[in-house]
Amino acid sequence: MKRSLTNGFSFAVLILFSSFLNALTREDITDKTKPVWTDIKATLVYQFRVNIPFGQLNRYLCLFNKTEYQKFANLQRDDEVAAYAYLTRLDQTQCGISFDDNAHLVRATQDLPDSPVTVEYWNGAMAADPGAYFLKAVVSEEASDANPFGIMTLDTEAYAKADPSKMWLRWRSQSSRLDDGTIQYKVVEYLDSHVIDQSQDLGVSEEYYAVNIVYSEGDSGYGTIINKLFRPSLSSSGLYPAGIPAISGATNIAFDKDFIKFENYADAYYYGTQQYSNVKNYTSCISRSNPWGYVPRWGYGVYDENGDRNSASFSASYVGVDGNTVNLEIPGFQATPPVACRSLFDGSVVDKPTYSDECLQQAYPGPATLPVVDVPDLTTITSSEGQKYIVRQLKPRIVYPEVDMANCASLTVRDTLAVENHTFFESHSLDTALPKGGAVLVNDFSSDTTRDPNYSGVSYLPLEDADGDGIPNFKDAFPEDPARSADEDFDGIDDSEDSTSDRYLFDHTQFISPNAVEYITPSMRQP
Repeated sequence: MKRSLTNGFSFAVLILFSSFLNALTREDITDKTKPVWTDIKATLVYQFRVNIPFGQLNRYLCLFNKTEYQKFANLQRDDEVAAYAYLTRLDQTQCGISFDDNAHLVRATQDLPDSPVTVEYWNGAMAADPGAYFLKAVVSEEASDANPFGIMTLDTEAYAKADPSKMWLRWRSQSSRLDDGTIQYKVVEYLDSHVIDQSQDLGVSEEYYAVNIVYSEGDSGYGTIINKLFRPSLSSSGLYPAGIPAISGATNIAFDKDFIKFENYADAYYYGTQQYSNVKNYTSCISRSNPWGYVPRWGYGVYDENGDRNSASFSASYVGVDGNTVNLEIPGFQATPPVACRSLFDGSVVDKPTYSDECLQQAYPGPATLPVVDVPDLTTITSSEGQKYIVRQLKPRIVYPEVDMANCASLTVRDTLAVENHTFFESHSLDTALPKGGAVLVNDFSSDTTRDPNYSGVSYLPLEDADGDGIPNFKDAFPEDPARSADEDFDGIDDSEDSTSDRYLFDHTQFISPNAVEYITPSMRQP
């Protein structure tokens, strides 16, 4: 009897571990150009319009600070070279930005000790990188607790290398002091909706945001966020910048260090006709602290055994960490876990019917119909027919808690402010020609080398010479190989042996429309 029980137990364990060992993992897909590796991951915010002036800036400044640019500005500058570039290996997920396995290129320059510091950041320097993500900041005054916007300009561009004529994202922000001592913060942001949903082809729809904030040091201010969604299939009009947006609006905000009060006005233009205009949708008060989160249906990516985006529809399941089976519906690239009506105060489940007028999918104020289960990132799911798929969390979403309007009683939302148009950033195209880079000088993965397959968490002191070839580390692309030192196109081949150049350049000429006239939607209340 004991022997029989032992055999039965061993058999059960064998089945359990057999299922585990047969799980499909991303590491099984060695081709890192596949979507399961390359699709963009980013943390979004439920109150996304309100987040434009705050969240994006924080992410970019987080990256810049992690490069330790202050330490390396003008490293060994001379009359011919303003500053040498250096490599970093940053944990971008700590800044709420997609991660990758390669290093990033940084250049920091400052003409004089009292001059602005210019920091340039190239994510996509490696020849194997399928995409490119570039940033540039010109900093006169760094961000601080008193002034989180700093005094600076910041530019960002992102593209897929396979299509050098199509930009994915473009951002420009500018903060400056006004005569009364307040700080004006302006933003223009363009993105192709593919950035949000990789199952959507490039060029199907585009989004545009513009911000004008007036900020008083001490953490209070007011302003306007403009939003436009261009979708020709819905509006029967063109794309950005001259098309008529299908959906647009203005969100006016007032805030202090604890709360944000906002009012939203919206327009819709479908099939060549204005459906409604300047409709006040809601007024809401949210806390600026203690956010909670979830992953929306469109926030997942489902991939097959080849690492390609799934397009089939089927039922699937996986076993959660608690040992219980979770059932999902997979409608193509997305995943649909169980939903419930949840309070936007704290995420708790409330007793209201889902998808009803009392509990819409995107509600302000809540409650809203939201998932009650988050599928963990890189989970292996099994279809009802036994096929394995990988699920990635591409767009996890943060919710800032709604609070009682009494918390915003002291805040006054003002009339819609004028904002900048697309010409605000068109004359500020970033330099995509990568400078020569040396060794990795900053590495976030020194204590977790498994997450740094290319550099194993190693970094180098800039002015030392690890391989004794007479070239200091910060200029040496191969700091431990005395026979090699230069790699202009970052393909791992020394320039003396490299017959081709894989340097990436972006064609800005197809993304400049100086004569385009933007359509001013009714909610913007501008002439």
